[in-house]
Amino acid sequence: MTKIIVTETAEKENNLLYVQTSLSELLKRTESVASVKSRDNYSRLSVDTEDYYSGIVNAEICDKLSEIIAVNYKYRYFKKNIAIKGLSETEKEILYASLIAADFEEDKKYVFDRLKGYTDITLEGIYNFRLQPLKKKWKEIVDCMPACFVNSQMVDFIGFLLENKTKRVYVDGGRVYDSHYRRLNRCALLDGEDVRIIREVILSSAGEAEIFGSIPPEDEKYFKLLYKDKIFFSSGYFC
Repeated sequence: MTKIIVTETAEKENNLLYVQTSLSELLKRTESVASVKSRDNYSRLSVDTEDYYSGIVNAEICDKLSEIIAVNYKYRYFKKNIAIKGLSETEKEILYASLIAADFEEDKKYVFDRLKGYTDITLEGIYNFRLQPLKKKWKEIVDCMPACFVNSQMVDFIGFLLENKTKRVYVDGGRVYDSHYRRLNRCALLDGEDVRIIREVILSSAGEAEIFGSIPPEDEKYFKLLYKDKIFFSSGYFC
């Protein structure tokens, strides 16, 4: 039996629950047992898995932890350090999601290469001591951001970040799915529920979106602004 332990600060326990929820099917199939417990100022995810499955379970856990650094930690960094005037809170959240998505795959791979194989991981420690080049890269992005943005500039800027994206995702019943119809839920690593659908689509690094059924007006507004002719609505959605 192999035990995999991931430790996170108590205020970020949600990150560990994200791993547990995202991998629930895999854990079930491999008869692995996972639990999240808190003590003092820390939370701990413990996974017990048979040695036979330890390689794949460990790899999938590290994959999700890499996602957490590349989304949640990057989000917190940008939210703390980017001070832009001229945008509403909703627009700021969309901007953060766009900046995260721009280098998501690259950031995630960088983190994964430094996590894989470890079975006792302290996420905050890894972030603070082994990912300094990544933090330096994020600081360079922050330093390049203007002090003030108006809405049209934000639309142009995000359009530039999206222009080379070709992947299509699907929005159905307010949920976002990839091309294999696997649900995407990276927004669980961000704050708030506002414009959750458009932020999820942006976080997926999609260049196109196909929408079935109705979506909240605010999401629809930003879909039209940002994706323009790269959104496809199900028949009869508009009169």
